Amino acid sequence: MMRNSDMQPPGPPQPARFAELVKLHMQGRRFLDSDREMKLLEEGVTRYNLSLGEAQATLRRSTEDAGVANQSELDRSTLQLLRTLSDQRGRIARGDFEKTANFYRGRAGTSVTETDARTRVKRLMEENDIGAKKAGFPLPTRRWYRAIEA
Repeated sequence: MMRNSDMQPPGPPQPARFAELVKLHMQGRRFLDSDREMKLLEEGVTRYNLSLGEAQATLRRSTEDAGVANQSELDRSTLQLLRTLSDQRGRIARGDFEKTANFYRGRAGTSVTETDARTRVKRLMEENDIGAKKAGFPLPTRRWYRAIEA
């Protein structure tokens, strides 16, 4: 059944109201996952008559003001860190992997567990063809990397 608000023709863009909606969704959070981000962007475009660029800018500005980590931006910065720490053959040492997972968790806050941060970093590595270096003594293996759930 359609509501009266669904039947009204689109009006002028309302970025201020959309920013308030984003603030409402961010209350008590330090991390905005990609699913919630997509839903907020959809709402900004359809309900508040914003262009995708305006909705993204408003969302980014609101999350920065609230000190909330945005998963898409956190993934980008984590990927940059992985590329920086990798060797010439595109491999990450175990210690550097742990530092990267701690970076991810530190930026995301308590809403992401240590295990979840390690899983997300491993997923980023696999999606971007970054490998793991062998570690261990006396026989170096990649068991440390394979043991991480993906």
